Amino acid sequence: MDLNIKDLDDNVGQRLREQAKAAGLSVQQHLRNELTRIAARRSPAEFANSLDPMSRLEFESIRQQLRNLDT
Repeated sequence: MDLNIKDLDDNVGQRLREQAKAAGLSVQQHLRNELTRIAARRSPAEFANSLDPMSRLEFESIRQQLRNLDT
């Protein structure tokens, strides 16, 4: 897959160049590594969509545990 990112803020481009240089990588390799890392994780939306709604009993149990921490 080839990507072409347009209108990237100059400051962002500069930071990516600095990060790549510090890691001893080209900007392209640095971005490949970062995108691979990001793709390996579930996004917040994916995580939220995978959760079943909490039951009232579970909610009350957690609430009680938190109250116990305050004592």
